[in-house]
Amino acid sequence: MKSILKGLGLKLIVFGCALMIVWPGTVLAQDPITIIDQSANSDFREHITFTLAAESTSEIVEATLFYQVVGQIATTKNEAEFAPGNAVTAEFEIDQTEATNYLPPGTSLNYWWNIVDAAGNELKTERELLLYLDDRYDWNTLENDRLTLYWYEGNDSFGRELFERANLALDTLETDVGIALENPIRIFIYANHRDLLGAISTGAQEWTGGQAFTRFGVVVIGVGPNQLDWGLNATTHEMTHLVIHQATENPFGDLPRWLDEGIAVYNENRDELDSDFKAIFDRAVERDELMTLRTLSSPFPSDPYQANLAYGQSGAVVKFIIDTYGTDAMAELLDIFSEGALYDEALEQALGVDTNGLDNAFRTSLGLPPLAGAEVSAPDEAEAAPETEPAAEVPEIEVEEEAEPAASAAEENAVVAEQPAQESSEESSTTNGLSGESSAEAEPSGSPLGVGCLGGLAPLFGLGLALSRVRRKE
Repeated sequence: MKSILKGLGLKLIVFGCALMIVWPGTVLAQDPITIIDQSANSDFREHITFTLAAESTSEIVEATLFYQVVGQIATTKNEAEFAPGNAVTAEFEIDQTEATNYLPPGTSLNYWWNIVDAAGNELKTERELLLYLDDRYDWNTLENDRLTLYWYEGNDSFGRELFERANLALDTLETDVGIALENPIRIFIYANHRDLLGAISTGAQEWTGGQAFTRFGVVVIGVGPNQLDWGLNATTHEMTHLVIHQATENPFGDLPRWLDEGIAVYNENRDELDSDFKAIFDRAVERDELMTLRTLSSPFPSDPYQANLAYGQSGAVVKFIIDTYGTDAMAELLDIFSEGALYDEALEQALGVDTNGLDNAFRTSLGLPPLAGAEVSAPDEAEAAPETEPAAEVPEIEVEEEAEPAASAAEENAVVAEQPAQESSEESSTTNGLSGESSAEAEPSGSPLGVGCLGGLAPLFGLGLALSRVRRKE
């Protein structure tokens, strides 16, 4: 019996060895194309360079780099430079000195390669992630699952206050407006105007105080340690636009300007208007010189006084809607707009009034007569709505827009331009993201930009800055 078992054991051992001999042969079989090395490196505002080394049993004839901004659908396809051969080193560079290629700090890129040889063999690499940062500064960071704040000047308390205020603003949008952040955002605090201008597109105006890149989920703003109060409001305002954009983005239409800017003003301070807005707004109410909501649906005036009134009044209207119709109605209104609804259509469905009806309900709450020729069409509560001050508006905000990238990347080119507000969708869907085939977006007044904030200017004149928001229409 023992001899039988020994014999059987020997056979099993021999069989196992045979398996061991055969199995490695299949593991060692190599694909015709082999990736030796790949990397991505950047020099901020100069270039982003992707490099790949590969070998093949046949001559490599194609090396293509693909990349896309995280969170976007569009993908850019780029033919890399290399000398065909069995062993190649391919390289593709995004020139960041070109305004059309500009990418803001904080851009996250997914990238991968596709290699083809003369025998028809093809290899697609796994996706890699590149976080493009402004490496000229030693950044401090605070982060959670919703946002990351970057700053390099100012103590921990300075950064903590900005971080906590940003989180409070996100909470307010959820509780009062009914919208929540869909994708994490990054906020970069530059210590002075000079540093800020060195970080944004070469097309930016000298007075630019900050920009919000809605499609990238990035805010860049100049806030020195001695400008904290202004920075808290400005950062909140611009960050709010990012959240609104995420919640309502669609290829058919945009929000009326008073609603978009009014929510941002409200979110700065939901208890009362900023002092720069309040005095002007109260004076306009006293003199019955408010603008109509239909007027405020279009680009805001460039005149500083009128711009401050436009922002203050828009914030007050948003507060009136929340106090009178409720958070659920506001959330429903934004949800309807996210489907590309016309202005009056969305208001009637969510609030039961059109633009004129809402305007008159708001005016009634202030003790003002209805608009000439327009019926007062509003719920009874509108008569008793007491408060007219929503939030403070970002001190001095001038508008800048977001430019759609050309073949290799970039969103944003800073030029003062106002987007015509319209209820149809024709002019709001002219690009398809970051695709190499994408075209520049609708160009109001000859600008390559979309929409932006044109806000209270009085305080900014004192600072010598203007905060511009880059708001791109899809």
